[in-house]
Amino acid sequence: VIGLARRSEKVEEIAKNLGDTSGKIYARKCDVSDIKSVKETFVWIEQQFGAINILINNAAILSKGKILDEGDEMTNTIDSVINTNFTGLVHLTREAVRLMKKTEDFGMIINVNSVLGHFIPFSQARLNVYAPTKFALTAVSEVLRQELIAQGNLKIRVSNLSPGSVETDIVIVGGLGTDKKEFFENVPHLKPENVSHSVLFLLKTPTNVNITQLT
Repeated sequence: VIGLARRSEKVEEIAKNLGDTSGKIYARKCDVSDIKSVKETFVWIEQQFGAINILINNAAILSKGKILDEGDEMTNTIDSVINTNFTGLVHLTREAVRLMKKTEDFGMIINVNSVLGHFIPFSQARLNVYAPTKFALTAVSEVLRQELIAQGNLKIRVSNLSPGSVETDIVIVGGLGTDKKEFFENVPHLKPENVSHSVLFLLKTPTNVNITQLT
């Protein structure tokens, strides 16, 4: 497994805690919002491993504030959220599919989306472009699936996985709270392992089955 993250030390920490689990994790520093970083990373992947079979797009950020807030700070926030949650995912997927095709084997793309990619409660208006990027991810997942079919490629499947609130650091980094435990005491939520179990469920489906949306 190749784990890409801006904080690659977090991936290395996971690798150390696996114990006797079979397989190996390779940690690699990559900023998905930076196309140069994405391209350099996939040059390295191709040189080291030749090709890949599975892509899990899980990188996302959010930041408190409103689209109509004035000033450069909100301008930078909007750009950062769009480039991480959507633009970066698109370019990363293009690079990954190129390597998947090299294998002439079965492949799978799983985009970790959000329930906010389908419906926006009024209370979520404080998250500016977070939900719009997730709506865009819902659309791009289906466009990718249709493009692959149009190319005659029936081996690479695309699934859109939309969890609700998940207990991760995103709320702290995004300025929604100062203490993760305290924040999630008042919010119905999933655990990260619930999401990974859903990913494993999708990966275990027969190759002639494509679950396009799992909420």
